[in-house]
Amino acid sequence: MAKTTYKYNPDDFSQTLGLTNDLSAFYKLYEDYINNKTQSRRFALEKHSQDLFFTIKHRALEGAITGNTAHEIRKHMEELLYVD
Repeated sequence: MAKTTYKYNPDDFSQTLGLTNDLSAFYKLYEDYINNKTQSRRFALEKHSQDLFFTIKHRALEGAITGNTAHEIRKHMEELLYVD
């Protein structure tokens, strides 16, 4: 199975504390949910998305990423979350 490519690659944020791990975990949970759409997987995905949004917000406040980048990443994550 080919590796899925996302708009925001976690490896692009390797120098940004927590963002690489949180993005990777979000994408893994997202793929798990897409492959098996259960309520518990959806709940786990939504729960982790809140953690990811918190990390994004704080990296932007610290200046590790720009406000525009933070907004674009959040927008992309929301698009993935609310597709179906």
